[in-house]
Amino acid sequence: MNQEYFSVALSPDLNLAIPLDSMGRVIQVEINDICTIPGVADFWYGAIAFKGSLLWVLDSDRYFNLGNQKQRHQKKITAVIVKEQQGESSARVALTTPKLEGIIALEPVSAKQLDREPESTLNMCCSGSIEDKARHTFILNPSKLLQQLHQTSDLVSA
Repeated sequence: MNQEYFSVALSPDLNLAIPLDSMGRVIQVEINDICTIPGVADFWYGAIAFKGSLLWVLDSDRYFNLGNQKQRHQKKITAVIVKEQQGESSARVALTTPKLEGIIALEPVSAKQLDREPESTLNMCCSGSIEDKARHTFILNPSKLLQQLHQTSDLVSA
């Protein structure tokens, strides 16, 4: 049985598939509206006010070590809100993307398990991947992403 995902481009040949039940909304953010926070890891753009609370904006290019850096110099960036219910509370983060791909359906059996070597940030935040001739699509595990962000951000601020 196919599962639906919202696919975003991370680079020209690399996509990230976000489970639809963990997908929030797509937002456009003016760079000037992001409040930079001193002392946090450089993969954070900072935080914005969103619906009455703070929303952290993640520079996916820096976080996943993709080396594209184009988005850092734009006036507006596109981000997808990834959310995860954790007990009675929920966690969310805005993940930047250069391009929205749209909804895709993937068969879980067609996704190959990720090797834990090398331990890239992308491997550590995803549960599998699918490769075709033009693109490599990683399947995001929102719980793992939020856990990794929490751990790596704690290490930087300590």
